[in-house]
Amino acid sequence: MKLNRWLKNSAFAEKNLSYKLNVIFGLFFLVPVFGLLYFAVKYEILSDEALPYFFIILLVFSLLGFTLLRGIFDRIIGISREVKKHVSSGDRAAEGSGKSDELENIANSFAAMEHRADSAFSRLERKVSEVSLLKELSDLCYVTLDSEELLHITLERALKLADADIGSVMIFEGRDRDHFVVRATIGLGDRISIGDRVDFAASIARYAVINKSPLVIEDIETDTRFGRINRPQYGTRSFICMPIKTIRDIIGVITLSRRTGDVPFTTEQADVIAPLISNAAFTFENLRLMREGEGNARLFRVLDRISEILGSGIGGRELVKSVLGEVRHETAFRRAVILLCDESRTGDLSLYDCYDSHDVEKQAPKPGTRYSAGNVLFERLLRRGHSIVTDDAELSSTSPEGDLLGVGNGENESSMLLVPMKNDGNITGMLAMCGIRSETAATVRGFIEHVAAVLGLVIVRDTLSAAVTRRADELATLRQIGGALASSTFDINQVLSYTMDMIKGTMHVEAGSLFLVEDNELECSIAFGLDMRDMRERRLKQGEGIAGYVAARGETVVVNDFAASTLFQGYMYEMNHFRADSVLAVPLVSQGRVIGVLEVLNKTIGDFNNDDAQLLQSIASSVSIALENARLYSETLSMAEQEREIRRIFQKFVPKEIVDKIIHGADAETKLHDEFRTLTLLNIDIRGFSGMARRVGPQKTVSLLNHFFSIMGEIVFRHDGIVDKYLGDGFLALFGAPVSSPADADNAIRAALEMREALLLLNERFIEEAQTALNVGISIHTGEVVVGNIGFEKKMDYTVIGDSVNAVFRIQNLTKNYANGILISEKTLRATQSRFELREVGRSDIDAAQGEIAIYEVLSSSGVGRDDNSDAAMNAGSAGTA
Repeated sequence: MKLNRWLKNSAFAEKNLSYKLNVIFGLFFLVPVFGLLYFAVKYEILSDEALPYFFIILLVFSLLGFTLLRGIFDRIIGISREVKKHVSSGDRAAEGSGKSDELENIANSFAAMEHRADSAFSRLERKVSEVSLLKELSDLCYVTLDSEELLHITLERALKLADADIGSVMIFEGRDRDHFVVRATIGLGDRISIGDRVDFAASIARYAVINKSPLVIEDIETDTRFGRINRPQYGTRSFICMPIKTIRDIIGVITLSRRTGDVPFTTEQADVIAPLISNAAFTFENLRLMREGEGNARLFRVLDRISEILGSGIGGRELVKSVLGEVRHETAFRRAVILLCDESRTGDLSLYDCYDSHDVEKQAPKPGTRYSAGNVLFERLLRRGHSIVTDDAELSSTSPEGDLLGVGNGENESSMLLVPMKNDGNITGMLAMCGIRSETAATVRGFIEHVAAVLGLVIVRDTLSAAVTRRADELATLRQIGGALASSTFDINQVLSYTMDMIKGTMHVEAGSLFLVEDNELECSIAFGLDMRDMRERRLKQGEGIAGYVAARGETVVVNDFAASTLFQGYMYEMNHFRADSVLAVPLVSQGRVIGVLEVLNKTIGDFNNDDAQLLQSIASSVSIALENARLYSETLSMAEQEREIRRIFQKFVPKEIVDKIIHGADAETKLHDEFRTLTLLNIDIRGFSGMARRVGPQKTVSLLNHFFSIMGEIVFRHDGIVDKYLGDGFLALFGAPVSSPADADNAIRAALEMREALLLLNERFIEEAQTALNVGISIHTGEVVVGNIGFEKKMDYTVIGDSVNAVFRIQNLTKNYANGILISEKTLRATQSRFELREVGRSDIDAAQGEIAIYEVLSSSGVGRDDNSDAAMNAGSAGTA
């Protein structure tokens, strides 16, 4: 025992196995060898021959045994080093002092391994506990449908995993995500309660949301990133704030801390909690989506019922009330109010209607009541243009708006939802729903926006329908007035009297008057509700009173508070002892100038508005036209008489169509004064008529001659010519006056050919009554003449003069050699556009200015164009000459 103690205390104990092996081997080998040598010397056995062999064998076997032992000890040393290396890499306590031998190192290593196994087992037990908590939470996620319970249990499990005892869960709320709402809390007492709101911008939790990663605070008082102002929110110095993340976004945060802040939180603890929070976030999102799905299904059913109501045929306030009744089943609002923007007063809102769930509508304000759009809450809604969820704090219960919305009714946990109603992007009003639960208001916000859009369209539709009905009534009135004016006899007094009667019955006014401008002053022509004798005693100057102001400026004036108006004076109303409260006056305008003023007083139903002004202006326009028509009536009569006289005179000489063109000016070239133009003249003369007249007597001669003129004159008219003058047994016809055309020469030739054909029927009568047949000569010439009214004021003739007139008569003399012949001049041939069968009969000096020109006989009409006419004429002329 002492030896062992000595060995342990000696330096030998600090040596490694190799050193100890060498010492042991030396002790086992040297002592026997030296003892054997001692006995060999003492007993003189060194001379024995076998002794060297013995020593050699002893050395060999000793060396072999030492080698084997050295190999075993080297292996033990290697194992010791490997074990020490692996153990000491993870446990500094296993390294020891570095002075122990290999066997002790092995023992220490096994002890360290046992310690590490115990530690790993402890951690494994902790992981098993964590997995068990996650499994419990997972099972709860499949069992519970209550998100509040889910968040509370998640907080409990998180506190247990993080070895914490204080915590809270805050979820985002609101469309703008500008605040948290506490949904679960443990250990915070009355510092934070469920339902409290925490401003996002003032909360440290915003850093976890912005960075989307856990926020670990070891000591909030020493952390330079934050201030101590947030400490009461968490209760301790050190805490963990982790975002609750779903697939789409971060929905909130969970905060954990301890009552004793000695041990700070670490990132590893945040990592342990992360799976728990992820699982809870996934389940919370599923529950939210499930609730949203159920809520959307209910809302869709409400929309279906609303669609049925819209198609039911009811309208107006009954339809709106039915729609809001369906909405009330889903939202449970206390009161719904619809306010419309007032077009006439931009700073006011007009109450469309008020619906109360307690059926106390009799106590509600009447439709049409005005409210100020400058109210803080209303003004914010109209300016921002999107819905607002708020409480009663922004309205005073004593204000008209607060009384309308039922502020201060004692209900708690209720919100107010205000939604704008729009049409074509413009805000036309608002829908306010009061007494809705806060969570319900946030859920149905989008649904109510759609309902507001539907109600806005319904109200706009009803407004347009009412406007259309009102316009229809006004148009019916205007048609009656217009019909009366159109069927009147242009008696101005009768027109004005009927108009004022229609105004009195249509516009619901107490009095009215009509002023006409005479010598730059206004004179009352007719009135109702006022004393006409007093009205006519005074003439108004331009600019005097309302009527004078309207006449001077030509503008419509609407005054609904006459007593407060400083621009106008009472003038005639004081004279007539008539009190004017409201006045509407419009100008009567004709041909750009004011000819009078139409004025109505004191509307019995409401105030004068733009619709009244437009209606009265329309009536005034009709009256202006009637007045102008009455003024022009006498002129129209004289013009009609003049037209009848012109027709009576001209229809004796020209066709009716030509007369119409002359009178109505259809042809821009038609003129009644003298002018110089190119015409085609036709002269027809009966051969041997004098002898026939002596045989049959004057009476039968006139009868036969008139019959001849009627047949031949009608042919001239049919070819757009006129009979200029009768010349005994013939007449002169004009083609191209007073209305000319490019076919004048063609028309004259075709008329001549038709006259020659008409002789067959004429000769039957002449042979029967005068026992002789007619023989005529027709001459045609084209040239310049003076055409117009020639004569003096007591006797005027529309006729022609000039050398061309003489020329056609000279050609007429040449027709004596041709029975029923038709001769035309070269100038007429050039003016034609159609082809005729011609034969040149010679040349004659019929026109002093032109000299000798060719004369052609018209044989027949070939009906072809002008391009071949000259060649045909030349061929005919050549044949005739030959």
